[in-house]
Amino acid sequence: MPATAASLTSATEPPGVAAPPVTSSPELDISTAVVVPHKGIGDLIWHLPYIRAIAARSAGGQVTVIARPSSRATELLSAEPTVSRVIEFDRRPRREEGVRGRHDGWREQWSFARELRRLRIGRIYIFSGRFRHGLLARLAGVRHRAGFGFTLTERLFLNAPPYIRRHRGPGNWVYPEATALALAHGLVSVPVVPRLNVPQEMVLTLAAQLADLPRPRYAFAIGSSDRRRNWGTERFAALAEALADTGAGVLLLGGPAEQSLARDIVAAVAPHLRAAVRPLCQASVLVSAAALRNCDFCIGNDTGVLNMAAASGLPSLGLFGASPPLNHDPLLRAVTGATMDQITVNDVLSRTGDLPLLQTPAAARSA
Repeated sequence: MPATAASLTSATEPPGVAAPPVTSSPELDISTAVVVPHKGIGDLIWHLPYIRAIAARSAGGQVTVIARPSSRATELLSAEPTVSRVIEFDRRPRREEGVRGRHDGWREQWSFARELRRLRIGRIYIFSGRFRHGLLARLAGVRHRAGFGFTLTERLFLNAPPYIRRHRGPGNWVYPEATALALAHGLVSVPVVPRLNVPQEMVLTLAAQLADLPRPRYAFAIGSSDRRRNWGTERFAALAEALADTGAGVLLLGGPAEQSLARDIVAAVAPHLRAAVRPLCQASVLVSAAALRNCDFCIGNDTGVLNMAAASGLPSLGLFGASPPLNHDPLLRAVTGATMDQITVNDVLSRTGDLPLLQTPAAARSA
């Protein structure tokens, strides 16, 4: 079972997974934390290679990760041997969650910093351009504080340059800025494409559950935290029907909030093809990741499942009509439109032929 992150003393310690060997370095006795302040699952996944690079230079080959609850870091990193614990910094949850964050007020943040101080963290990497995290790290007594340093205000609370510039190029900015910090600090020599660890026992369990679903098997990422990013029931159903009619299987992936949407998609598929379209909408992101390891391709909204798919080695088509396209992973291609409504089923079908071309022996699914 994944560890909880209700307090600063909780930890994610995956059973039976050994930490990677650590080479000698004067930095290796330093306890290190990494701050990933973004809200999404995909945002967290994009930082994985750099979390690992930092851990390789840290005490015990591991780091503490500080992340938002909505990134699902506690569960998602429970299979990550380079992460010793996950600490949730619960400030300003997503509006649709309708709750106040546990650390929204300055008094709560001061208390957070005092608890963080008890961990005696010696160094912190802050993947953010906001001054707040540097201030909290300083209050927590962290001696070496590295971050983006976009502004003079932010640099007041940082003391470990070099700093980087904001991303001004095309597409989403989160991965390019994380990469820029890692390169600037010599953590990596080239950008590293993220790949996700998933417990093998989960993969095998899902293989048995999905054994009768036809192949090739397409995972559909049907969920979205933003309604503007959702392609919609009618189009997903038409695409599922078209693929099922070719003999393929379709797995509808999402969280509990997508259960009704998944049922509607299945109901809109022609009755004789419905057996080839199966919903799997449940709470565990690792179960979804294990299901993806048993699929061949992924198509879907700009959401966490799409990013988990690419990070699991699946050739994927992302639908980008309300957000900048992602271009960090050669396995992830974008289908774009001015809005999601302007991306047609034929647009997507015409691109599905590209997906097998993205497969490599290492990425091909054999489960």
